[in-house]
Amino acid sequence: MDLMSRTRLVLFGAGLAPTEENINRLMPQILNTLIDETVQWQAAQEQNVSVRDQEIEEALGGIEQRNNLPPGGLDAFLAERNLDKSTLVNQVRASLAWAKLVERRLRPQVEIGSEEVEEVLRRAAENQGKPQLLVSEIFLANQESAGDGRVRDSAIRITQQIRAGASFEALARAFSQNATAAAGGDLGWLTEDQLDDEIARAVSTMQPGQVAGPIRSAIGYHVILLRDRRLAGGADPSQITVDLRQIGLPLPPEPTQADLSAVQMATSSLRSGATDCAALEEVARDVNAKVAKVGRIRIADLAEPLQATLMGLGINQISAPLRTRQGVVMFMVCDREAPPAELPSREQITARLQIERLDLLARRYLRDLRHAAFVDVRI
Repeated sequence: MDLMSRTRLVLFGAGLAPTEENINRLMPQILNTLIDETVQWQAAQEQNVSVRDQEIEEALGGIEQRNNLPPGGLDAFLAERNLDKSTLVNQVRASLAWAKLVERRLRPQVEIGSEEVEEVLRRAAENQGKPQLLVSEIFLANQESAGDGRVRDSAIRITQQIRAGASFEALARAFSQNATAAAGGDLGWLTEDQLDDEIARAVSTMQPGQVAGPIRSAIGYHVILLRDRRLAGGADPSQITVDLRQIGLPLPPEPTQADLSAVQMATSSLRSGATDCAALEEVARDVNAKVAKVGRIRIADLAEPLQATLMGLGINQISAPLRTRQGVVMFMVCDREAPPAELPSREQITARLQIERLDLLARRYLRDLRHAAFVDVRI
């Protein structure tokens, strides 16, 4: 009953119909989440961590606000949809207890040195004017008890549901195993070098709104949503000028599969071989592409879809190919001028590093608890 109630709650929050297919896809991961919550709650009780009713009510009030419900409107909302409130209360109680336990047990182990803050500030200054990505993530950690294959299968099922129309934010709140879960998986604005190599390679060719995954890393599996691109500091397109090149690859009105394959090979050659604008002309000649010197232009003077592309494009980087009536078009930024942006404060950097360090310790702690626990599943 607990498993079915939680499954129905997750399906509704994700905007999915309670079909047998959707239930079967998500139920294994929901079961795994329930096991984690039980282990967390038991560990909190062993350490005499308690959760007051008022704290639960305040957390439920936050859920009301996120769903644009009036104060006290959650009960009616759940009743109208035949959803069990106790399922939500149990989830909130376990989450609050775990947060308290992590704060009490692990927070004293987190120390951020001034040299770490200085290093982040240095990188932030170096990244001024570089492309940034607004990324959300659903993270599933590797667990010895669950096995790598089961974790991967769970990540695949979650990815399939998102591509079928499920809410990324809702599934992140339900399943993600890092500190950003409460915020719907929001990682904020990051440069590519702040991401794991595997994730950076995936997002480099993605467009805003696209989902990638599951992506394997050293610590688990990631499902990534690219929400937007911009330049570091959030510069206004009207204040940014770029020295731009346009690359064209012609296609006939009704291209054959051979035509499309040839263009695909040419775009791959351009993106891998043209390391800068000086080399672009030579590589373009080799693949029969035409290069037009657009010259220096304000990004704001271009069409809006192209603005978004160029805001996320680094210097000497070629954009993803765009299909037009005449063929395929790509762009390369040879130079960029943008006003300097305000750097984050030391306090903001310290707080972010503390959250990251505490999140890592919490994942390790849960892994150890799961490894030491005897889990008896009877379904």
